[in-house]
Amino acid sequence: MLEKFAEELKAFREKNGITLQQIAQKSRIDLKFIEAIDKGDFSFLPEVYVKAFIKQYAKMIGLDEKITINKYEAAKKGKVIEPVPSELKESEEKKIDEIPKAEIKRQDSVPTATPIKSYQENIIKENETEGQAFIDKIKNDKMLFSGVVGGTIIILGLLIYLLFFKSGSDIVIAERPYDEIQKENQQRFVENNKNNSSAEVSSVDSLTLKINSSDTCWIKIESDGGNVLEFMLYPNSGKTVKAAQKFVMIIGNSGSTKLELNSRLLNLDGKSKEIKYLTVDKNGISYLNAPPTFK
Repeated sequence: MLEKFAEELKAFREKNGITLQQIAQKSRIDLKFIEAIDKGDFSFLPEVYVKAFIKQYAKMIGLDEKITINKYEAAKKGKVIEPVPSELKESEEKKIDEIPKAEIKRQDSVPTATPIKSYQENIIKENETEGQAFIDKIKNDKMLFSGVVGGTIIILGLLIYLLFFKSGSDIVIAERPYDEIQKENQQRFVENNKNNSSAEVSSVDSLTLKINSSDTCWIKIESDGGNVLEFMLYPNSGKTVKAAQKFVMIIGNSGSTKLELNSRLLNLDGKSKEIKYLTVDKNGISYLNAPPTFK
């Protein structure tokens, strides 16, 4: 089934006039890996690299990356591979073109068999119905407005009674001592300074991680349990990501990768073509025993 999957990719590529050299040049993947995919050889690298390269191959020839990976997974399990989505689309378009024009009817046209008088009567009835609905809406709005005005007048009357007439009592406003007001202002000033200090600490704790690679490397990284990025690094290339507290990472080729946290070089213990699962925070690197789960 994998050979059939590869033949399908190759046929679609040749149909669109795209060469293997063009795919390698645009995707910056070594030509030998592109040729291996084209021949149906998917054992040239670990699975994580193979999938990444298949995605790039599909993208370069105009296929949907997710659907292509699903077809690859199905082919590995020996399942029947369905036609390429673009081929299904072309076949459906051909079926539509073959439908005789005489069978296409306009749905919005008025039947010719309907008498003109009956058609006019229907229009008049529709207008009368819409007019009655409009009048009912105006009546409901007036009733609602009257209720709101009446309620407002009652509330105002109650407030006036409580303020000026109930028990004839005077309203007394107690004056606060100057020392008490001064003390309260000092407390507010101290609290504001504490809040500003907390904001500065949060800003200092922000993390900037630079990822550099001397060889082709696949990276998947999650920042602060939310934003997830998945990308390829090629020889002598790099990428910078930021977080407030922590990164969770999968590194496909840990032996060729270097990590710098806030301009500080981290000691990444990795080997060529070795996959590493790890977290990075202000304290440095922590290794994981199993692949992390990304949201």
